[in-house]
Amino acid sequence: MARERGLYRRKDSPYWWIDVVLPCGQRVCRSTRLKDKDAANEYLINLKASAHKALRDGVPTEHSWREAVVRYLAENSGKRTLQADIDNLKKLDPFLGELNLKQVNMDAIWPFIHLRQTEHRVANGTINRALEVVRRILHLARDEWNWVERFSKLRMLKEPKQRVRFLQREEADHLLEELPKHLCPVVQFALSTGCRMGEIVNLEWRRVDLDRRVAWLDHGTTKNGEGRGIPLNNDAVLALRECVGKSRQWCFTFGGKRMDRVGSAWKRALIRAGITEFRFHDLRHTWASWHVMSGTSLQELMELGGWKSYEMVLRYAHLAPEHLSTAASRIERKMEIVELNPTKTLR
Repeated sequence: MARERGLYRRKDSPYWWIDVVLPCGQRVCRSTRLKDKDAANEYLINLKASAHKALRDGVPTEHSWREAVVRYLAENSGKRTLQADIDNLKKLDPFLGELNLKQVNMDAIWPFIHLRQTEHRVANGTINRALEVVRRILHLARDEWNWVERFSKLRMLKEPKQRVRFLQREEADHLLEELPKHLCPVVQFALSTGCRMGEIVNLEWRRVDLDRRVAWLDHGTTKNGEGRGIPLNNDAVLALRECVGKSRQWCFTFGGKRMDRVGSAWKRALIRAGITEFRFHDLRHTWASWHVMSGTSLQELMELGGWKSYEMVLRYAHLAPEHLSTAASRIERKMEIVELNPTKTLR
């Protein structure tokens, strides 16, 4: 337990600050927003008195937003996208830092949203990533930590639906022709398996069985942190066989070392192939689109791609409307086609 310091001054603030451990064990470290020492000392006395009364009467202690942030970061120290959460929480702190959890609502967050929209000119999707962190922390505070009984609903901002960018077969073939030799197997493997860049460059030979035509992604190497098996089709097997003997550990290498990114060679190949507005991750969209257009069900696609939510694969549903043709025919009129030369009529 931290040592109680009571009142103190900070060089970067005109106010008195408190650092105290309350009778319930809660540590409070925040600004009093008071410049007068006597007034700040009275604030501290009242805070302790309220805490004693709450403990005596069985009233739950109000936890601060910053306490929740500290606990969230501690419990998620191994999260792959933790740095993005930290960046968002730093941006939110000037607006939520002095609040308790019950005060965190859309009114409190609106100044943050307005600033990001008007001055920083960021997209609604970027703002929503920050709001998602807030919502996650509030859910944990209610459902797991029992710090609050309820919290105000947070509404996500409307995001424009983005077109799924994928390559036609001819475009993919042209791109493969323009790629340098060390990148061809990487891109071919991505088009054949739908694996993300990080999953590909971290693939080790000990996780590949070419005879059984399967590969395994380790826990912690996928986006959701869970491992999964990858069935290897002919194209994927051929891509891997091109890399055999180049490294004892890593499947995909450059100069004998593990490849950590595709680099500028990828961008130059796109230019030579005449392909614009295309990212490496769009190879995954291409793989998924080809699957759906070839008859793979959305449920099968979800399992192949390692998506946890069915909603994530619905973006590809429009590419194969024929899977609803049976349902569409259920209400059609029963008509026969009568051949009349030179036209056809219905009766």
